[in-house]
Amino acid sequence: MRGAFVVQLGPETRPTEGQFEGWVEEGDSCTVLRFRSSDELLKFLGARFEVVLSLTPKQQTRRKNQTEANLKKK
Repeated sequence: MRGAFVVQLGPETRPTEGQFEGWVEEGDSCTVLRFRSSDELLKFLGARFEVVLSLTPKQQTRRKNQTEANLKKK
């Protein structure tokens, strides 16, 4: 599921005050980040998109297959 992310906002999040904190996980790689600001969240998302965009189609398919195999193990 390329480009899919799960974002969980924490109890200290105050959108009207511009305060965000929580966790984000990339679905393909299961890479997780604990973020404490919207800047940290956006940097993580941008970096993960850069990784995906830099992969060849063959590498993307291999990565997808590895992720699916890892999810079946859980």
